[in-house]
Amino acid sequence: MNIGIIGCGAISDQYMIGLNKNKEILKVVACADLDSNKSEVFSKKHKIDMLSVEEIFVDNDIDLIVNLTPPSSHFEISMKSLENAKHVFSEKPVSLSINEGKKLYTTMKENNVYLFAAPDTYLGPAFRKGTEFLNSKQIGKIIGGSASFITHGVEGWHPNPEFYYKKGGGPLFDMGPYYLTALVKLLGPVSQVSSYSEKNFNKRLVDNPEVKYEEIEVEVDTHYVSLLKFKSGVVVDFQVSFDIWKPYDGKLEIYGENSSLKFADPNNYDGEISIFNKETYQWENIYTSKDSENNYYRGLGVVEMVNSIKENNVSEDDLFLPFHVLNIMCTLESYDLDGNWAKISEQF
Repeated sequence: MNIGIIGCGAISDQYMIGLNKNKEILKVVACADLDSNKSEVFSKKHKIDMLSVEEIFVDNDIDLIVNLTPPSSHFEISMKSLENAKHVFSEKPVSLSINEGKKLYTTMKENNVYLFAAPDTYLGPAFRKGTEFLNSKQIGKIIGGSASFITHGVEGWHPNPEFYYKKGGGPLFDMGPYYLTALVKLLGPVSQVSSYSEKNFNKRLVDNPEVKYEEIEVEVDTHYVSLLKFKSGVVVDFQVSFDIWKPYDGKLEIYGENSSLKFADPNNYDGEISIFNKETYQWENIYTSKDSENNYYRGLGVVEMVNSIKENNVSEDDLFLPFHVLNIMCTLESYDLDGNWAKISEQF
């Protein structure tokens, strides 16, 4: 299957590492970017064709578009690709509103093409191993869980941190998909939510000396504390924040009647997994990371998508997953704290 990449930023090189490991089933043939300098550099580096964005949509030799543009462009690029009968793999989030998501989902179905979306970290070895342990019933019936991503933003190190504090950024839409996708894969769909969110800093001071601007106007909430109630009845606490001064330590824990299971950080493809030992009253390592570098696995979702299409076994659950995660995030984003649960609609 021939692949075209739209968006030639830093992450595109990481995707190429993974995609080039799977040349027996796919081939990256072209790239495009609104910044022609970026696409020119990328095309020369990887020895592929350089096209304009409009050209890549209508190129009959391209079967699938990998959408690596900024979040604000995800909907437009994916929609035009679907309208031109191209399959799409999009970086997260799949779009920025439920209405946009519905349009993408409808267009995908009408044009008989497929849209998958990141994150694909659940395809990595650590999550697969953790799922095996969970399914083995060693921790017993699941009674709860906890997931969190807590840090103090990206302005101290990121080369262009501004978009993290605009629509489509913030900890919910930027980091939330990793944790929400993992939870849905483990526990099934979410039925209701309750949440509190806040923007604690109106301006962010940029500490990275390589960035030309010195401050950022914050347009989105940057601190969320939420409860997610799954259709199974399990309730999980969920927290994402760019406002807290503490070392980054992503968490995904599932609690059972007999014990608890600590997954590797869903932000990564690999990592450590532990089970709680009741005898020693401590976490006990049951899986050690084979490769902690995301670059090694980036693109697993594209590979999975291509294989599913070739074998004609695309899962409806996989197709619906990024839209359900979008639905959860949009509901959390718009939640008005009044002590009640906000229902997640069953129909997208």
